[in-house]
Amino acid sequence: MSKNTNVSEMLLHVGGDLLKSVNSLQEMQARLDIVKTAWNMSLNPRADRKVKLKQFIKKQREFAPNKEALKKLESEIKKIMKQKTLLYPEIESGITNAEVIEAAKDEYEIKAYFKDKDVADDAG
Repeated sequence: MSKNTNVSEMLLHVGGDLLKSVNSLQEMQARLDIVKTAWNMSLNPRADRKVKLKQFIKKQREFAPNKEALKKLESEIKKIMKQKTLLYPEIESGITNAEVIEAAKDEYEIKAYFKDKDVADDAG
């Protein structure tokens, strides 16, 4: 990882459309939490990823409105894990925290932290 690598920008890259067109700070934070979860799952060996994903989806059942929503969530996480692996295969650091801050009306900044770094990276 180069010195100029920005954790928040990486999350935006792997999150793709999921982090676009949000209606509120809470929605953006919920979507960012999905991206962070998928990033961290992608750090596991391939066989373990499937197990971790199934465990995560099982825990989400009580919050999901229906089975279709769970399938969509699972598909989204798989897509993000694939993007992380393709775009940043050399980065093996997990993300401990990723938070959204409202910079202006309908404009958000992301602060994200790698487990092995004490410094936050920002992206708008």
